[in-house]
Amino acid sequence: MSIFNFPKLIRTFFSNVFIGINIDGRTCSIKIIRIKDGKTLENINREFKTINNEIPIEAVKLIRKYQKKYSFCYIGVMSKSYNQGVIRSKEKKEDYSKYGIDAKECNIIDFKTWKVYIKNAEIKENIEKFFKINGIDYLFSPFVIIYSKIKNELDSKTRLYILQERSSISLLVADNAEIYFGGYFMVEGEMEDVNISDTNTENFFDVVIPKDHKEEIEEDFDDEIEDLEDLDSDIFINKLNEKLLIDNQEENLTKGKVDDIYKVSVVADIIQNSLMEFYSNDLYDSKFIEEFVILDVYGMSEGALDYLRDKMMIQVSKKSFSLTDALADLSRIEFERTKK
Repeated sequence: MSIFNFPKLIRTFFSNVFIGINIDGRTCSIKIIRIKDGKTLENINREFKTINNEIPIEAVKLIRKYQKKYSFCYIGVMSKSYNQGVIRSKEKKEDYSKYGIDAKECNIIDFKTWKVYIKNAEIKENIEKFFKINGIDYLFSPFVIIYSKIKNELDSKTRLYILQERSSISLLVADNAEIYFGGYFMVEGEMEDVNISDTNTENFFDVVIPKDHKEEIEEDFDDEIEDLEDLDSDIFINKLNEKLLIDNQEENLTKGKVDDIYKVSVVADIIQNSLMEFYSNDLYDSKFIEEFVILDVYGMSEGALDYLRDKMMIQVSKKSFSLTDALADLSRIEFERTKK
């Protein structure tokens, strides 16, 4: 036995831990899978509240605990940047400029019929974002993540696949012949919370701002109640109490519905603009899209889906999707691929 195979032999006696992390809106989701001798010994999910789009200290403590206990921990995240996309594999380096891509400034991965790219500066920024947990091991393109989910379901029907998060969407146009188009977009002005109280309503919006200048913006809306003197006070108070009771019971549902409808209206505009680009730009081998398929990360409401169907006048289906599961699984696949 070669001495160079000794590290691989030793590694089989230890656990391998694969961690998927996704920070989306005000939530940090984590998936941890611990495997030893091909057996899954731990499979846990955790969620933490976060602000400023940063990994929260509770999540840092959890991940560091595993890093300290197990020598072989591998962390995977999704790249979240405008400066990434999809190009056809037949395109040569000299053609990249047509897409506004400088090959020297990008990391480009070539698949059979398509390529994904991301700017090197964005890779560095993603790594720095997770410095509290000593960086990351794998940075996955959202388009690769979508493809990993749909590749066994592709047929001759051309579909728009939408990876839908709270604060962003990733689009991929594909069928079983080719990948035609891809784009990543932030859902600006996301409504995070709606607080219905006696006389004040506060709307919290996440506004997308470059990292060096980002800040959380809140707008307070004060409602004034006037001219109540002519109302019978007892009747008014009873009705108000009934209303507040109903509001209190349905508040969470209301927040979700308002948030979802607001977001889907923004998403619909992004999709419309993207399809106009896809159909009108000669760079793309455009084909008629017959269906939208939403990979739903957070749980879209039926009302939001109906809005999208009516707005786009197309068949829309939805599939639940765990992004952290996908990140942990892809990290494991990449680990197995590179250790051979």
